[in-house]
Amino acid sequence: MAGRKFLLIREIGAGLWNEIHHILTRLLAAEIVQRIPVVFWGKGSLYATFDGSDAFERFFMPVSGFSVFDLTKDGLTFYPEQWNGENILTDSGHMDNATKITMKDLKKCEAYVCVCDKYIELEEIIPFVPKGHWLFGLNKRDVFYRLLKKYIRLKDEVREYIDAFYSENMKGTPFLAVHIRSSDKIVEVKHLHELNELYPREIEKVLKANPGMRIFLMTDCIDVLEEYTKKYGELLVYTDCRRVPKNGDGVHYQEYQDNWVKGFEIIRDAWLAARCDYFIGNGHSNVSLGICELKNWEDDRVKLLY
Repeated sequence: MAGRKFLLIREIGAGLWNEIHHILTRLLAAEIVQRIPVVFWGKGSLYATFDGSDAFERFFMPVSGFSVFDLTKDGLTFYPEQWNGENILTDSGHMDNATKITMKDLKKCEAYVCVCDKYIELEEIIPFVPKGHWLFGLNKRDVFYRLLKKYIRLKDEVREYIDAFYSENMKGTPFLAVHIRSSDKIVEVKHLHELNELYPREIEKVLKANPGMRIFLMTDCIDVLEEYTKKYGELLVYTDCRRVPKNGDGVHYQEYQDNWVKGFEIIRDAWLAARCDYFIGNGHSNVSLGICELKNWEDDRVKLLY
């Protein structure tokens, strides 16, 4: 441990793809300032375990050869100073007092462990990428795509479930993935219902140009699923997951007996969508943006609606 400095990336209490974008942004920051990254989703995560163990590693492989337990050892200094080796595993109220740590803060930080538990935009990090860095000069989408490939690796159990669904329901057939948000997204996107009315026209364009293509539908809305089942019948494939009424609370805020299921449902759908041939999604949704970043799509095969 001597001489090593770490960047601990804590949960921000948001939806899964917002959390992943937070991680990716901080991973880039860690590379720039040459700190070893460690991810830990504790009790403040929407996907938290009942025993407070790391929820991130229930879905994904570690991002480095170190864990949060390595940061509990005596003698390590922390920034911000509210953190120490005893509370980094247990503090679930940290987000109420989260400090926005900028690249300038990171560059001058002398502490062995710098804890990042507040979201900042990737655009605030990109200007600090040095020439010669493997991500220098790339746009936001391409930076996220490459960071995802390098760091975000599914646990075997998660991948096996995804592979099984794909083999049983999708393999050997061309697919258009469609992601339609509803429920609480109306608070953020006031014209959401009008936006959702644009989907059928875009879907028909793809189906007409690609005979034999089927639709993989991702939606958090019971009403949307019923509408599309009536409209597209056997062309439609979808997973069995929690959905809510058109104006209900977001699925990620629902109570689950096991929060692993809550996270898995999103991961499964996103990774399945990335195996499809075309994608239509919501440009205001972190899930849709994540699907665009999971795969190096050809431009004419992706359509985000705004």
